[in-house]
Amino acid sequence: MLPPRLRYVLAKRGPAVALALAMLALAAFGAAAWTTAHPPTTTVTDRANVQHVALDTSGRATVTGDGALHDPGTVLENPVVYPRAAPDLVFTARTGSANASFARVTQNVTLVYTATRDDETFWTRTVPLGSNATTDAANVTTTARIDTERVRGRLAAYRAAAGDAGSVDVAVRTTATYRVAGYADSLSASAPLAFGDAWYDVETATDTRRHDRSVERTVAVPGSSPVPPWALAGVGGLLALAALLVAAWYRAWRPALPRLAEAVHRHRHDEWISTGRVPDPGDALVVETATLEDLVDVGIDAGARVIHDPERGRYVVVTPAAHYRYDARVDDDA
Repeated sequence: MLPPRLRYVLAKRGPAVALALAMLALAAFGAAAWTTAHPPTTTVTDRANVQHVALDTSGRATVTGDGALHDPGTVLENPVVYPRAAPDLVFTARTGSANASFARVTQNVTLVYTATRDDETFWTRTVPLGSNATTDAANVTTTARIDTERVRGRLAAYRAAAGDAGSVDVAVRTTATYRVAGYADSLSASAPLAFGDAWYDVETATDTRRHDRSVERTVAVPGSSPVPPWALAGVGGLLALAALLVAAWYRAWRPALPRLAEAVHRHRHDEWISTGRVPDPGDALVVETATLEDLVDVGIDAGARVIHDPERGRYVVVTPAAHYRYDARVDDDA
């Protein structure tokens, strides 16, 4: 059962209320359609034209002299240390592309002596060992042969010449410049050479590059809408149904406005009204009020209660001076 005030408003403004509900329903349906056609989006950054280029080195030596650990003719591939009995080191550098062929690639292998003091280099000597260049190839390999005994002797001479001015070291340095899939760059790796009384060692060295380009695209974000389209459509359906019900109620079952107004007043002033039997006023003065609300105001001013006689449909306030009366008009038209 609807509250009296709401029924009164619907009875008085039913068409306007139904129209407002219908407009809200259309707005909800429109919002649902717009949300479906225009979902929230976000910008995603993809990586395109990804290219990987790597430079790595390796060493190999064959035992030629007598040794307690290795027989002559033994080939050593990247051992922890090389025995002095295998003095000829074959140093191999390789630069390769994992995705596309090089448009051009040039690789150089050099032997670099450096003298440093407090991490600052004050003397350098570079000895070329080998180079290679190629086009339209996936990799390039450069092989250099190093006489480690000769390097050992030169290193000792350079260290003696430097004395206590600083330390002298030697390393095999490989550089590669390339162009691949529109990218141009270079790689560099340095493999230090170390010497002991009965051994020597060359460390492996690597360098890598990753090239790519960022490509932004806009994608829909599922389920991120503040109000999902199905919820908006549901609200629109409920509003449309409410508009139909209000319109049907207004046309077929709308009560008379005075009766609804009386119900509103009765509900509002219920604490001032008591139910009872109202006798005939006799010779007392009878004053009729226009509305129940007017009669309640009289009762409040007089400090008396309003008596409601349901059988007669009559409300009365009895005072010594007069009977104030309001007759319910339940059969009036709207």
